[in-house]
Amino acid sequence: MSTETPRKKKKRRSRIGAWWYRTRRRFASWLASLGTEDGTKKKKKKHHRKLRKQVIMALVLVAAIACAILIPRGITDSKLKNLGYTNTQIDAIRSQKLTSTILDNQYYSEYLAQSIEDGTLNTDYIAYYTVVSSSDGLDAVDFLLIGRLRDKGYEEDQILNLFENLQFWEITPLLVFDYQYDETAYISDCQEHESENSTSYFVLSGTYYTPYENTRLVEDSTNVNMLVNKTWYLDSSYIPANLTELDTRYASEGRSLAGVAAEALYAWSSAGAEVGVTFYAASAYRSYDDQSSIYNSYLSAYGQEETDAMSARPGFSEHQTGYTVDVAATNEDDTPEYKDTNAYQWTSTNSQDYGWILRYPEGKETITGYEFESWHYRYLGIPLAQAVYASEMTYDEFYMLYLKGWDDETCRPSDEILTASDWQTVYASAITG
Repeated sequence: MSTETPRKKKKRRSRIGAWWYRTRRRFASWLASLGTEDGTKKKKKKHHRKLRKQVIMALVLVAAIACAILIPRGITDSKLKNLGYTNTQIDAIRSQKLTSTILDNQYYSEYLAQSIEDGTLNTDYIAYYTVVSSSDGLDAVDFLLIGRLRDKGYEEDQILNLFENLQFWEITPLLVFDYQYDETAYISDCQEHESENSTSYFVLSGTYYTPYENTRLVEDSTNVNMLVNKTWYLDSSYIPANLTELDTRYASEGRSLAGVAAEALYAWSSAGAEVGVTFYAASAYRSYDDQSSIYNSYLSAYGQEETDAMSARPGFSEHQTGYTVDVAATNEDDTPEYKDTNAYQWTSTNSQDYGWILRYPEGKETITGYEFESWHYRYLGIPLAQAVYASEMTYDEFYMLYLKGWDDETCRPSDEILTASDWQTVYASAITG
C-alpha cells in the first residue's frame, strides 16, 4: 500500500501526462515529416496531381501556340519558296514586313529578290522591281519619272507597261507629248524603231504631239530656265530684264539680248576666236510683235502646216525670251549651211561650257516639234547647260522631268527622292562651272 499522499500522486501524474503529451506531439510531427500521418499523405497526393495537371495544360498550350505560329509560317515559307525566294530572302521579307504584299500580289523577280536581300528596296515602288531587269535597275530618277507620268495623268498599269517594255530615254518624250490613252501603240512604235533609235537619235512613225493644242503660260518668266515651245508661251507684254544691245563685234547691228546672255555670248565667241572659229549672232531678241510679222509673212507664203514646222507662233518663240541667238559663221563663205561649217562643229560641242545649248538638235525633231536648226542656241547658264548636254535629252524633256512644277502635289515623290534626283546631283560630275 502506497504511503504517498493523494497530493503527491496527483502531481506525479501531471508530470507524466505532460511528458506523454510532448512525446506524442513530437512523434506526430516526425510522422508528418515522413508524410505518414493520416490525412496528410492524401493531401500531398492531391496537390501533386493538381500540379501535374497544370504542367500538362501549360505544355499543351505552348504546343498549341507553337503550332499556330510554326504551321502558318511553314506554309508561308513554302509559298515564298515556290515564287523563287531563298531562305535568306524570306527572312528579309519577314523582317521588312512584306510577306502579305508579296503573296497577295505574287510579286517576284530576281531584281526584286536581290533588292529585298540587300536592303535597297523602295517599298513605295515595289511593283516596278518586278518589271525591270537587274542590269537596268531603278534609282531616284526613275522614281521621279514615275511621279511625272502620274502627274501627266497616266495610270499605274500604264506606267508599269512602259517600264516593262521601254528604256528610260524612250519614256521621257511622253512628258512632252500629249497624254496617250493607249500607251501600247506608243510602245509598239518605239519597239519597231529600236534598232535605229538611241539617246542621241529618236524617230517614230506615229504622231504623239499636237502643237499649240494644250497651251500653257510659262511658269516663271523671270527665271532663265523657263521653257518656251509649242505648248508653253510668253505673254505678249513680256520683255527681258536688262535688255542689252549687242556689240557689233559679236552680232549684227541692232541685235539685243538679256544682259546675262549678252555677256555669255561675248565669252563664247571670244573663246571660239582663240581656236580659229569665228561666228556672230545674226538674230537675237525678237519682240512679240516682231515674231508676229515673221510668222504672218511665212503663213501667207507657205500655209499653216509648213509655217508651223519652221517658225514659232507669236508668244511661242524662244527669241522673245532674250536668251536665244541664231548664229552664223564668218570666213567660211564656201559652205552654204551653218551645219557644214567648222564653226558648227565647235559651237555644237563646246557651247555648254559657256552656258548655251543647241536647242533643236538633229534626230530629235519628233520631240522638239522643229526641224534641225544647227544655228539656234539657247542660253541657260553654265551649270544647267552642261547638265542638259550631258543628259542627251532635249531641253523640253529635261525641263519636264527636272524643273517643271507639279500640277498634282499628290504625285510629287518624297523629299528624299527629290533630293537624290535633283539635276545638280545627278549631273554633278558633268558640271564644272
